[in-house]
Amino acid sequence: MVRENIAAKSIKFILRDLVLDILLWPIWWYGVGLKTAFGKMGETISQGNRELALSVWVKNLFKPMFGQYDWQGRIISFFMRVFQIIFRFLLFMFWIIFSAVVFLIWFLLPIFLISQILLNLGLFDKLI
Repeated sequence: MVRENIAAKSIKFILRDLVLDILLWPIWWYGVGLKTAFGKMGETISQGNRELALSVWVKNLFKPMFGQYDWQGRIISFFMRVFQIIFRFLLFMFWIIFSAVVFLIWFLLPIFLISQILLNLGLFDKLI
């Protein structure tokens, strides 16, 4: 019975694991990884909605601030809330666009990196 040395078994296991990881990586990146990244983008957008509390500002648009029920307090409260709603809405739109751009970069990064590697190695021209 021939016994393999532990170092040879370890090297074989590591190389096989490394090769499988490299071959299965694109399947994970555009499968489970894509689903996870999309979920994280949704969580980020939800977090922005919670932190900016747009719905609370809209719901209280016609309620006076600080218990000022006279007409001056109502006018000041209304315009202050309109200003806050517009500012927070613009900030929320920026938040959504930023989250979508980060997701798009995450999606396109491997394609860009592989194309740049092929281009710099001179293999890109041969493929096209």
